[in-house]
Amino acid sequence: MNPLQTENSLLNYDYTITIASNNEFVLAYQGKYFKIGAFMYQILRAGQQAKYLEDLHAQLGNVANVNLAGLKEIIDTKILPIFKTTADKASETPDDGFWYKKQILSSRQSTILAKPLSFLFGKSFYFLFLLLTGVNFALYSRTHNIVANDDLPLGTEILAWVASYFSLFFIMFVHELGHTAAAYKSGINARSIGLGIYTIMPAMYTDLTDVWTVSKSNRIKINLAGIYIQLIINLGLVAALHCISNDFAQSFVWKIYIFNSVLMVANLVPLLKLDGYWVLSDFLGVPNLIKTSNELLLDAVTKKDPFAEEQPRDYSFKKILLVVYTIIRVSFIIFVTFMAFAFIYASILKTIALIRYLPYLSFNFETAIEVLKRIVTIVIISLFTRKYRKLFSNVILKRLKWYRA
Repeated sequence: MNPLQTENSLLNYDYTITIASNNEFVLAYQGKYFKIGAFMYQILRAGQQAKYLEDLHAQLGNVANVNLAGLKEIIDTKILPIFKTTADKASETPDDGFWYKKQILSSRQSTILAKPLSFLFGKSFYFLFLLLTGVNFALYSRTHNIVANDDLPLGTEILAWVASYFSLFFIMFVHELGHTAAAYKSGINARSIGLGIYTIMPAMYTDLTDVWTVSKSNRIKINLAGIYIQLIINLGLVAALHCISNDFAQSFVWKIYIFNSVLMVANLVPLLKLDGYWVLSDFLGVPNLIKTSNELLLDAVTKKDPFAEEQPRDYSFKKILLVVYTIIRVSFIIFVTFMAFAFIYASILKTIALIRYLPYLSFNFETAIEVLKRIVTIVIISLFTRKYRKLFSNVILKRLKWYRA
């Protein structure tokens, strides 16, 4: 090696770079994707070929309005930390809220099953999505009236609820196939489809890590694809309700219809990391929306550095939407926290009352159902709060250690 030349450290890392659209550039490293600017893209592209830093600088030519020392600083402080941090986190298991998670379909299997649905995601997708949404809204108010009998015997009603609960697995599976089909239509393949249990709820997921390599319009289409399939399922359920007359069958189909509709609405709410969150994230061009929202909130409530350079106020549409999103998200967290504590408090009181009066109750089917409801409620509370109980206990233990010291 020439002692007057500096080795190009970018050659030590196996990365790829992609142009997702005219103004979107993506860096991929160890299965992780990072949104980068045009200048960073030029550096990384030249960095895959140049043996020395001087050669890299020369390849950039007029694109680089920076000297050799400045280029080295950019690589050392902006690019290499991304590679090193990604490598350090590669072995960590993320806490995603699932207490059971298993892959059920490989990339090839999921693509084969989803390919027949790919025709649904052509150029008319957005028009059809809006049309189906309007039709579903129009049908909802009329659909409830055709359910003949809501007052089924208790045992039959419970059976209908249990059967409709397990039907969620099928609905969610087709939902994930929708994501996979839209991804295939956009030129990428899902890495896998998996099944999990999130608290007591069945949950399915699709590994769409490679979605960052496609354009914004296609990413939004992929994120809406599952709900699009559910809108179509709802039309089939409404048709079934018009065709059947058996009370149990009507009640069963109606409950599936309600579950499906609730799932669609919940998926569209951008306050949780569900489909609606990623749609809003792509629409705003903010890859990590929650992190950006937290930084915006922190900036609003912390005291400004008197020596910091004054920044011009940003009144852009994007900034206004981020502010509104942050306000709604904080309000949502406060509301959910209050309702969670109220639910836990009321459940504890009901459980204590049931235990107190249990010796005086005659044991029959209604009593058994009430006891079962209390047990299920306790299990739900335990599963929902396990993460926060662990966090709380860790804080208490640290306090105790501090006091003892």
